This record gives sequence, C-alpha cells and structure tokens, in this order.
Amino acid sequence: MTGLDRRVLLAGLGALGLPPGPAAAQDPVEPLVEDRPIQLLSNLFTRVGAAVFIDGRGPFTFVIDTGAGATSIADTLADQLALRPLRSVLVHGITEARVTRSVAVDRLALSGLGFRNLSCPVFPRDQLGADGLIGLDVLDRFKLRFNVARRSASLSLRGLSIVMGGDIATGSRLRRGGGLRSVRGRFGQMIMNQITVDGQATSAFIDSGAQYSIGNMALRRAVSARRPDGGRVAREVPIYGVTGQSLSANLAMVDDLRLGPQRLGPTPMLFADLHCFETLGLAGRPALLIGADLLGRFRDVILDFPANTVTFEGLRRQTTRRLEIPGV
Repeated sequence: MTGLDRRVLLAGLGALGLPPGPAAAQDPVEPLVEDRPIQLLSNLFTRVGAAVFIDGRGPFTFVIDTGAGATSIADTLADQLALRPLRSVLVHGITEARVTRSVAVDRLALSGLGFRNLSCPVFPRDQLGADGLIGLDVLDRFKLRFNVARRSASLSLRGLSIVMGGDIATGSRLRRGGGLRSVRGRFGQMIMNQITVDGQATSAFIDSGAQYSIGNMALRRAVSARRPDGGRVAREVPIYGVTGQSLSANLAMVDDLRLGPQRLGPTPMLFADLHCFETLGLAGRPALLIGADLLGRFRDVILDFPANTVTFEGLRRQTTRRLEIPGV
C-alpha cells in the first residue's frame, strides 16, 4: 500500500467552520415509523449514507459524517438543483481552512424527518465521493447507532427509530446507561477523555466519514517517550482532506489502545498535526480522531448526542483490512 485512497479523509470535518444555528429545525414530513428502511451506501466499514430529498427532489445519497459540523452538498448537485446562493463561508477541514461558497436548502427530508433552512457549504463531488454529507446540525438531536456487523445504521428520537441499511430489526442489545461520557467541542463533536494509547491519556472524537484514525503529534511524542525504541516510524503516507489539500502522516504501531474498558491491543495508527485538532482546541495535548478502521472493530457503536455518551460494544476480531506495517 503506497498511500491512502483520496477518500480516506474526504468527509472528515468537512464543514466545521459554520457556526451552529436554527438551520436544522425539525418537522415531520411523514409519520415516523420504526421499521422504515432508508437507502444505504456502504463504503469501507462504517462510512454509510442515507437517501435524502432536497426541496422535494431526489433521492440523493448523503454520507453520515459525525465529524462535520454542518451538512454539506456537492457542487454538481447544488448546480443541478439551482440552489439559492448564500455568502461564502470559512470551512475548517481536516488539513486546512478554506473559504467556499454556500447554498440554501429550504428543506432536507430524511425518511420521516424534515429539516428546514439549512445553510450548506459546497464542495467538489469527486472529493466528497457522494452527493453530500449529513453533519451534526442534523444529527445532534438523535441517538445514532452504527451496527457495524450488519452494515447498517439507525437514528432514534424519543424511542422511535429510522433504520438505514440491511438491519431492519429495531431495538438494541446494548446495555442501558452505559457509554463513555463526553464533552461537546467547538462545533458539536463529542470529545471523550477515557481513551488511552500505550497508557497515555488521550482526548478523542469520532469521525464516521474518515476511513482511518489519526493521532496528533502530541500523542505521537507522548507514546514515543514511553517506548524503548522511541516509537519506530514504518513510513510516511499522504492523507487528503475534503478541501483537496494533502499532508504527510507517520504510520507506526502502538502496543495498547483502549477505548474506555475496551482493549484493542496492538494497533497500527497514523499520526499527523491535522488542522482539525487545532480548530477543536486539541493541538496542545494528546488527541485522536477515531475513524472507520477502529469503529469497524466493534459490533455496535452508539453516539447518543442528547445524553453526550458514546458506547462501544461487541469487540470483534481484527479485520483483515487494516493499515499494514511491514515486519510487524
């Protein structure tokens, strides 16, 4: 593997730069039912998308992205629908901040739920890899469950569920009242502090749009200081952000990764000082972006935004699709 696919980080934090507001006011467009399936796009473990209608037209495929502060739309779709232009906005992406155009979406419909008055930044479709991203301005009032084993996801609100993908069953086998407590970041991300990497306490957040997990260089230095070999770097690999900018990351092995009580053991990991760490105020301390490679180690992952908890359940055997480090 000489590098990472251009879509490795394309969805990650694609629209952090938009301030939260009343854009995602919810209204029922159809009766919300528990067994209504939503069209699914599966891509590399948990990168999934739902069928979305924009101002009554569609369906279009939008990726579920817990790293993005705002729902975003592909340039081709924005032009196709002739969406009303808004002012340009500063978007903080994975690798850089960039000014991009934005458009108005009067109503976005996701199965039985509707969201009004969205302001959506616009990105090239070949960088998004989909028609758009569903960000935290839509997701943050729900309990979001990824059933990784069944390649499905669901949103639940006040006991009712929308199911996305092949798992049509409702309900959950997860323990009640569990999960890691979190605090909200600047743009709504749930930041957990019960994560350790080789014994080093680490702040972490989940970005379901990112293919691989990445630690910052503060974490890299802290972990290296604990190792007799100083933390050997296998090689450097390029990573890409939704804005198209690339940078290099170090690929190295950590011996002991723990997400709360769940012990994942030896794990290959990327390290880089991503722009998003600075944006979220995490640059000065060990921090980790949790992507689909680590989410794929579990049967279920639940992000309960109203309760500010994250639950990892059912640790699975190591997948064969992983970051490879020669000689280890």
